[in-house]
Amino acid sequence: IASQQALECQYESPRKADSGTFLFEPYALFYGVRAWYAIGRHGKHDQVRCLKLKRFGPMKLTENKYRIPAGFSVRTYLRNAWAMIPGDSDHKVELRFEASIAETLADTRWHATQEIEENPDGSVTFRCTVSGLDEIIWWVLSFGPSCTVISPRKLAERVRELALKTAQAYAPQPAAEIKPLPVRKQSK
Repeated sequence: IASQQALECQYESPRKADSGTFLFEPYALFYGVRAWYAIGRHGKHDQVRCLKLKRFGPMKLTENKYRIPAGFSVRTYLRNAWAMIPGDSDHKVELRFEASIAETLADTRWHATQEIEENPDGSVTFRCTVSGLDEIIWWVLSFGPSCTVISPRKLAERVRELALKTAQAYAPQPAAEIKPLPVRKQSK
């Protein structure tokens, strides 16, 4: 970053399209959601990306010089991302949390834009504006049936789809389909 020289990197991602060798122009390092990340221009995609440092393999310094864009900062890159990966557009999110978890929810600062409204029945309505929906989906799902998406519809549909897939994974299976785990012999 200090010398503003591009790196030739190998990167391993769960998404095959993001794996491989490419030129990377790092702009900043930051510690986010339990790990270190680099933000910079990803040569394969020709756009600024947030990459987990642990996934980098061998890399070498190249002679290619670059400039960090004027005014770049981690904060402006992240915009209103739920955690650290901003999407293409901002979304106004409205969620309803049952009374049983309302106090716990209201006691925590989940997002810089959050607003919490207490309802007469003890539930709370949580509102925020997020840049992209991919990250907040998993947070919503973590509350199970105690959280209901009021808006946007796109978030509600995606949560519903993933919740149904989760329920299907736990659906009872006919005995013939259940395969016993192999028994390991213990060594002495």
